[in-house]
Amino acid sequence: MKNILYQESIVEIKHLFRMMRNTLLALFVFAGTAFATESYSQTMKVTVVADNVSTGKVISEIEKQTDYLFVYNVNEVNLKRNVKVNAQNKSVAEVLNKVFEGTDIYYAMEGKNIMLMSKAKDGEAVQQANKVTGIVKDANGEPVIGANVTVKGQSIGTITDIDGRFVLDAPKDAVLQITYIGFTSQDVKIGNKKEIVVTLTEDTETLDEVVVVGYGTQKKVNLTGAVGNVSMKDIGDRPITNAGNALQGTVSGVYALQKSGQPGADGAVINIRGVGTLNNSDPLVLIDGFPGSMSDVDASDISSISVLKDAASASIYGNRAANGVVLVTTKKGALGKVKLSYNGYFGIQEATSLPSVLNSYDYATLYNEACRNSGQQEKYLPEQIQKFRDGTDPMYPSIDYFDVYYDKASMQNHRLNLTGGSDNFQYAIMLGYLEQEGILVGTNYRKTDFRTNIDSFLWKKKLRVTTRLSGNYGVKKEPRDIWNAKWYATNAPVWPLKNEEGIWMSVNGERNYYGEIMEGSSSRTERYVFNGQLEGELKIWDGLSAQLTYGYNVENSNINAFHANVTLANADGSTKSLMSDLNETNHLNYQTLLTALLKYDKNFGRHSVSAMVGYSEEYFKWKWNSGFRSGFVNNDQPVLNLGDASTMSNNADAYDLGLRSYFARINYSFNERYLFEANIRRDGSSRFAKGNQWGTFPSFSVGWLISEENFMKNLDWLDMFKIRASWGKLGNQNINSYYVGSEILSSGQNYSLGGALQPGVAVNNLINKETTWETTSQIDIGFDLALNNGISLTFDYFDKRTNDILMQTPIPLTMGNLGAPYVNAGKVSNKGIEAMVSYRKRFDNGLQIQTSLNLSHIVNKITDLNGASPIISDAKAQVEGHAINAFYGYKMDGLYQISDFTWQNNNDPSIPHEQRKYILKDGVVSVANFTAQPGDIKYADLNGDGKVTMEDDRTVIGKQFPDLTYAWQFNLEWKNFDFSMFWQGVQGIDGYTYFEIACPFSGFANMGDWWLERWTSDNPNTKYPRLTLDGGRNNIHSTFYMENASYLRLKNVELGYTFDRKILPFMGNCTARLYGNIQNAFTITNYKGFDPEQEVGETRAQAFPQVRIYTIGLNVNF
Repeated sequence: MKNILYQESIVEIKHLFRMMRNTLLALFVFAGTAFATESYSQTMKVTVVADNVSTGKVISEIEKQTDYLFVYNVNEVNLKRNVKVNAQNKSVAEVLNKVFEGTDIYYAMEGKNIMLMSKAKDGEAVQQANKVTGIVKDANGEPVIGANVTVKGQSIGTITDIDGRFVLDAPKDAVLQITYIGFTSQDVKIGNKKEIVVTLTEDTETLDEVVVVGYGTQKKVNLTGAVGNVSMKDIGDRPITNAGNALQGTVSGVYALQKSGQPGADGAVINIRGVGTLNNSDPLVLIDGFPGSMSDVDASDISSISVLKDAASASIYGNRAANGVVLVTTKKGALGKVKLSYNGYFGIQEATSLPSVLNSYDYATLYNEACRNSGQQEKYLPEQIQKFRDGTDPMYPSIDYFDVYYDKASMQNHRLNLTGGSDNFQYAIMLGYLEQEGILVGTNYRKTDFRTNIDSFLWKKKLRVTTRLSGNYGVKKEPRDIWNAKWYATNAPVWPLKNEEGIWMSVNGERNYYGEIMEGSSSRTERYVFNGQLEGELKIWDGLSAQLTYGYNVENSNINAFHANVTLANADGSTKSLMSDLNETNHLNYQTLLTALLKYDKNFGRHSVSAMVGYSEEYFKWKWNSGFRSGFVNNDQPVLNLGDASTMSNNADAYDLGLRSYFARINYSFNERYLFEANIRRDGSSRFAKGNQWGTFPSFSVGWLISEENFMKNLDWLDMFKIRASWGKLGNQNINSYYVGSEILSSGQNYSLGGALQPGVAVNNLINKETTWETTSQIDIGFDLALNNGISLTFDYFDKRTNDILMQTPIPLTMGNLGAPYVNAGKVSNKGIEAMVSYRKRFDNGLQIQTSLNLSHIVNKITDLNGASPIISDAKAQVEGHAINAFYGYKMDGLYQISDFTWQNNNDPSIPHEQRKYILKDGVVSVANFTAQPGDIKYADLNGDGKVTMEDDRTVIGKQFPDLTYAWQFNLEWKNFDFSMFWQGVQGIDGYTYFEIACPFSGFANMGDWWLERWTSDNPNTKYPRLTLDGGRNNIHSTFYMENASYLRLKNVELGYTFDRKILPFMGNCTARLYGNIQNAFTITNYKGFDPEQEVGETRAQAFPQVRIYTIGLNVNF
């Protein structure tokens, strides 16, 4: 439905390199050498022998024999004139010189484009017209060659020359329309302008027409599966240090949760269309076809991200695709001059949210109140409380330990990129350096990385050889026992850091993690990753090609965890020494992958067929070892052999896995409107015992491009409308190898043999050799709609059901103290809808807007636990009919009030509250094994027996997966300014605040300042219970600790300015853009305590806070 005016038979694939050139972002400094080649027009030879044929036929023959693309205005250039040509192995220039000899047509060559133009004729004029000149550039300020410049509504037009310039006679009231493949068309009013400068922007819809799918690419319009695509342009210059976070809010149906703000550990938990297993639910991530981690690729190195959401698109990956597939394609080289680019930024980080806590005076006052409520003597004397209030005695401080452990931190990131190439050799070289201090004391991260993609074209371009090399070296530093360090950040404010002699003080007679960090306690992780791939593709004959890829990945990490020798002073004046120790662990794993493909792609009239068969073989080996010693002489040399040899110990483990696969796919299209695709894959995995190692995973999908039907073509407002449906079966082998010896045997067991103890092993778990794949079947129905006013819409409904989930089921006690065997017994379903709508518009004044909104609603439910429901683990449980990992406990039913009790002397009101002996009235619900008092939490009696018990009255009290996820992206460009903002939110999710400074006087922790509103006899109308020392009945898992963790967050906001070359003439032909960015700018939520965007659990106080990042950055394109 799209018309390209004034161009004949333009093959879009010939614009691929130009489009890639214009979409590459953020490139890095690298000293490179330009590859010198002879002019293509001089070296490329053609043979054209014809008698009395049109010049149009001649240039068509040249296009067939070369990679040249002819661009011209059909109303200006006459190619119907017949000529005679007898050119044997002549250069293209020689042939064109002969063909156009003696005519008014001339040509200009620029790269692979040949512009044909007509010389102006004497006396040629347009009535009431004036001469207009102009230049057409792209966003980088480079000339756009061969762009169509036409007078809207008239048959007047021309094309731009090799400098992007044009000259045109047009009426003053006319509107010029400028178009070029891969760019958004632009209308410009002439008025009194004599010189017009036009900047074209990329047409993202056109660029998205080809998307990456399993083992290849497909036109987006021909897709019959549900494939989400991330526009890296929308990601822009966001300070994303882990590429997994680029999926947050950018693809409907994908829930990406940044689990931490810790440098080097800030990746995302990614769920695609819900969680379908009780085991590992991570999706398969492939980087340029090789299994990997999103943390091992920099976001600025990525060209595109495709998310295979339904079974039809993902089943080609078979046994690893049940949780979805993420395909990452990195940037490649491009034909043209050497291009060097730099993108760097500096930033300041701070915690997005830290709880508001009590000062020492309030803490001590409330502590004494808890003592009285618990029938104990008050801990703090009046004069001590006054010292806390005055703040003059250093031994009676008021310290907010969040301020001690957390502070603002700096970061910087620098990226260099070098691209270019000739006809036979194209390259992309990317380098990067990240330096990020952590907001938690003792944390930081440094990473250096590189990536090279090199394509060589041989044997008349029938053979492509691609080499991909990448690697990174990272060093992550954090406190030893970082979980405890974060826990100690919740310290009560009454504990001084040091005593008057300058010795670190113990906290409640325990440790002082801040002092230990200052004295050298730390954990240092060095990690090396290298990946290499060699790929060859041979074009055998028309439509048939073969591809062979071999890849190798090695990862090595060394963890050096050191406890420093620290002397601590106790409150009573005594001291104690913490002995130093060192634990050193080394991990090594490597992986190989061999893939062979045979592809066929052919059109037969109205029939289009694309087929592929393939084979892959993958091997993975993992091993680790560790050593331990204590008693080091000092804290300056934490080297293992310097510790006390008598304390040494060691440990080690290893395993390997293999996977062999056969797969095939066929696509069929009739009349470019009726679409069909089928996939099948057969996998064999060493994870399972013989007889259960192989699985088969098929899928089918259909599509109907309704907009191509004759009865729809007259609808001018409609660009595209397609409906599609799919079914498929997937597998999950991303589980433990439950049948192997390492899972069922435990070492360290001693046996008495011959009167002496002998080392051995013992059976630890029962085994089941019949365990096999978890299988997922999924149905998807959806449609894609595009209107010619810039609005597009995608909608999907899916039903995803997982069977044969591996789980442990109860066994009789007569089996002894053994772990239950794993069996394929569980079932889970995920049903939902997802939608995305986008709109874009360019106004006459040059203002451009682009916006998109996506949302997803998913219902996750366990449907079968083989009779084991509920399976309870502390505050969470697996319960049939509810979501996975639901929160489990009691329902709060308000607080007990004085009216629920009787007391001595027939409820004598003159007896002070503290002296009353309360007895619960008959008929008031009680809690088994607890004695209730006014102000305690009252729990719901669910079975109505008058008593709350653990067996009968616990239930599901919350869920950790949202009902709704949504995101809104908005981009605006005007002249040299650009602005973007990205909002992301979740609705219908619960947060569990237990241990999050919500349990009063838990250990030696502080409390949230909301406890100032606790229940007292003078303040009975509150939600917070009375204070006691041990918490007792009030500290059990219940809805009291549940908070609504829904939020809406301005995830990113950015403002940029691109400097005009006239402003910065000293930069020559370079372009520069300065921008400011705020990540996690602000959050709208009712959640108390820590950031709501964190992994949900009952120990959120030990999570690393999310960070807000203020950055200023610079892009330079040389």
